Amino acid sequence: MTSANNFAGAPLAVNPDSHDGQKHKTVHIDIFDIPADEAEQFLKDRDFCIREATKVMEPYCERVAVDCLDPDEGQAVVGYYHTGEVLMSVVLDPFEIPVMKVAYERGKLKEYILAANGLTEDMMVELSKKKS
Repeated sequence: MTSANNFAGAPLAVNPDSHDGQKHKTVHIDIFDIPADEAEQFLKDRDFCIREATKVMEPYCERVAVDCLDPDEGQAVVGYYHTGEVLMSVVLDPFEIPVMKVAYERGKLKEYILAANGLTEDMMVELSKKKS
């Protein structure tokens, strides 16, 4: 087993994995086992989504960080309101990352992140007024 760190400091480990009677190497990224031949692209996409989600959250949040809110979901990009409460987050799992990439490509990442958190642009305007 080999290990290293990725952009967000999540440990990586290469593990032999048996599937259908054949051995396949997987890379452990955060809490997920990613096929070894897909791991490099997954990390690139993950880092891209971290950067872009951070850009979306920064105007509304006091602080944005990669944190683990739920050990069963793994790491997420988390935006904290000025009170310290979580205002919004997106999980960095192998299912969410491709969805975020598509939303970004369609120019809808902001809308996607807000909707995923039950927020609207109008709500964000109101929260901004309360913060001032």
